[in-house]
Amino acid sequence: MPAIVNRLRSPRGLAIFLLLPILMAAFCSYYTLSHLSTHSPIHNRNIALLIAHPDDEAMFFSPTIRSLVSPSLQNTVQIICFSIGNAEGIGQIRETELLASASLLGVPNVNNSVIIHDDPNLQDSMTQSWPEDLIASLISNSLKEFREDNGGKRVDTFITFDESGVSAHPNHVSLLKGAKYYLRHYPKKNDILLYTLNTVPVYRKYISILDAFVTTLLDRIKNGAREEGEGYIDTGAPKSVMYLSNWQGYRTAQKAMTEGHKSQMVWFRWGWITLSRYMVFNDLVLDTDRS
Repeated sequence: MPAIVNRLRSPRGLAIFLLLPILMAAFCSYYTLSHLSTHSPIHNRNIALLIAHPDDEAMFFSPTIRSLVSPSLQNTVQIICFSIGNAEGIGQIRETELLASASLLGVPNVNNSVIIHDDPNLQDSMTQSWPEDLIASLISNSLKEFREDNGGKRVDTFITFDESGVSAHPNHVSLLKGAKYYLRHYPKKNDILLYTLNTVPVYRKYISILDAFVTTLLDRIKNGAREEGEGYIDTGAPKSVMYLSNWQGYRTAQKAMTEGHKSQMVWFRWGWITLSRYMVFNDLVLDTDRS
């Protein structure tokens, strides 16, 4: 141990010690970006993002939305929110905040692109699940409205939470069940693609951009290197996608909360918008299980 300490005290040893973190950061960045380049983004799709509460779009899906609305990808992005988040009696305020947040994230024409439901059976609750058949019915009504506003163009892609709902919130979890119910029971809807946001363990939720490296490393270990043409279904849509925001995208996501959802910026949300991996990185998986 004394020998190691003496080496670190030398100019050469100190230089190596200081360079190691920089080299490690550079390696992680290079590895992450090179792996992300093998994942094609969702493009040329008419997309409906299904969220449970106003602020879900900013706290969990910001990197996805920021990417999807890029003109180069030629997507149409709409949001269906299944409650007004009225647990504290400020639902009308939160409706307005959702529109402001969506606009900050780049969703165009939010008055026609965002639908917010306020059904007495779908109230913001940490203890109650929502009826999947009711969710499916509201999806059907929303898609008809979107189709009228988009000149007959119908939604062909859903994006929502996975079976763990990121935070195990029962309202989040209910959306996946409702989307699958819709795809099973409504005619001619089985060709709609369903992507779900991956839930990670709690110890990975709060390491911000570092989890992009962890996720890409685990993906490489699990699936190996992708060959050209792999990772796509027959229609050409990707089986999984990853979205990593740059600094501007990360700051925009934060503004969607601090300027859009002002009523929700209690003390612990500052920790979330600073440290959460979901503010800067999303990975989505194509869900083909209709059960």
